[in-house]
Amino acid sequence: GMIPQGLVLLTSLAFAVGVVRLGRRKVLVQELPAIEGLARVDTVCFDKTGTLTEGTLAVRDVISLGEKDPEPALAALVAAEPEPNATLQAIADQFSGSSDWRADGAVPFSSARKWSAASFAGRGSWVLGAPEIVVPGDARVAARAEQLAEEGSRVVLLASSEYPLSGETLPRRLEPVALITLGDRIRQDAAATLRYFAAQGVQAKVISGDHPETVAAIAREVGVPGSADAVDARRLPRDPEEFADAVNEATVFGRVTPHQKRAMVQALQSRGHVVAMTGDGVNDVLALKDADIGVAIGSGSAASRAVAQLVLIDGEFSTLPDVVGEGRKVISVSYTHLTLPTIQQWC
Repeated sequence: GMIPQGLVLLTSLAFAVGVVRLGRRKVLVQELPAIEGLARVDTVCFDKTGTLTEGTLAVRDVISLGEKDPEPALAALVAAEPEPNATLQAIADQFSGSSDWRADGAVPFSSARKWSAASFAGRGSWVLGAPEIVVPGDARVAARAEQLAEEGSRVVLLASSEYPLSGETLPRRLEPVALITLGDRIRQDAAATLRYFAAQGVQAKVISGDHPETVAAIAREVGVPGSADAVDARRLPRDPEEFADAVNEATVFGRVTPHQKRAMVQALQSRGHVVAMTGDGVNDVLALKDADIGVAIGSGSAASRAVAQLVLIDGEFSTLPDVVGEGRKVISVSYTHLTLPTIQQWC
């Protein structure tokens, strides 16, 4: 290792050994330089779903807000969605069945809009989405949704309108029909993983598209620092410097759009942080690509796996401490005492 030409070979060999060791832990390394980046990571950003929670949702309750029966509309809406997300899939599992409602128009769900909709012949338009987005001026619905979110439920609103759909614009005069609450199970290893990061001086930030109170309730349960002061990403300042300060100070964010996830990664980098981003959906691709280390969940979308430097094949959140620790071990060995006996013992 004292010979300059030999140092290049030995360092590359150390990286290769790290790839093998991570492979045994079911982590696919797609870019060799990611090993070095792992050693310098001081901030890990992750979504709530699939990391703190298992990522499988189930309908908890349907709370009617009027005289209309929500079940036929829910069954028809999920039937009109060609690629349901986790929320719509949970609703489909609960309300799947034959429906005589004929869809004559539909707007697929978008994480940026946070709603999906369909219109049905003779039955008007129906919208399913975030309550504060679908009916922003309804104080009664907002208060009830806030209460349910504080209990840790994901809350979506079903609303109807007599007016037709017009592109990606919400129909006029939407009438709240029902609140649907969904929940998912917290990973048993989430709390221990977060404790490891805290002990290693790596700060964890939760950035989710869900309601801030829902995200905060889950974060509190697993012990994320600062979860009592969850931030609604829609209220973040537009000024780049103020935005970076806000992202740097807070740890839990809700109602985050895909473009904001990317902006948050860039803001943390501008403050000197080395950022690892974990994600499993198409909405995480921009942030995964711009992060110093992009970590995709193996069960996630093909797009997220394609842009990430690392893929957690089994999707286990508890693997992340091993990933960070392996990177630091590689760099420590590379620059101190990399010899053949050391390599043999390490392997």
